Amino acid sequence: MTSKHSIFTLAFYSALLLSTAGTASAGEIGVGVTAGTDGVGAHVKTALSSHITVSGGYSYLKFGRDEAYDGIDYAGDLKLSNFSGFVNLHPFGNGFNISGGAYVGSKYLDLLATPTQSVNVGDVLFTPAQIGTLVGRANLKDFAPYAGIGYDSFANAQGNWSFNAKLGVMFTGSPEVDMNSVGGTLSNNPAFNTELAKEITSLEQDIEDYKYYPTVSLGITRKF
Repeated sequence: MTSKHSIFTLAFYSALLLSTAGTASAGEIGVGVTAGTDGVGAHVKTALSSHITVSGGYSYLKFGRDEAYDGIDYAGDLKLSNFSGFVNLHPFGNGFNISGGAYVGSKYLDLLATPTQSVNVGDVLFTPAQIGTLVGRANLKDFAPYAGIGYDSFANAQGNWSFNAKLGVMFTGSPEVDMNSVGGTLSNNPAFNTELAKEITSLEQDIEDYKYYPTVSLGITRKF
């Protein structure tokens, strides 16, 4: 059984078990907003009981970051556009919860580099004129399982407003990089593109950490 299926199986059976533990807040619906490392978004949630909430929403993030990979300076833009769904288990009947779910949508890192001095591409040193501009994209998996912990007072709040915070990991998979040279004197040269393929492999190894994307977010919800 894959890890993502294990997460959903555990959440499903835990939800069935805990749904019989109390239904003081069952049926309440809430709408809210969140902001964090997974983006700015909106969500809808409901309480199945004082021990279980389920939620779904949409979030968007665009974040620019310059980084050097393998001796080449890149301007990077991380973009996340995802729908999400979670089952949140409250084992103690209070705000503390354990969450399982997934983010579904586009997740990628755009990369752009225009060297101003000679750099190694693959195993060979090339001049800026020969390289031109390197234009690439590191794609992450569209379907990313999520696991985390947090605090959410929705199921047990006395008033209409509740607060939530979460800390977890989105499992986005190893990045797959596509990259081309544009405007260089060797952009269409087979030997250069052989070295560029080596550079792509090295780049994928350098950004391997993106397969575990940390999520930290805060939000508020209003009951209706």
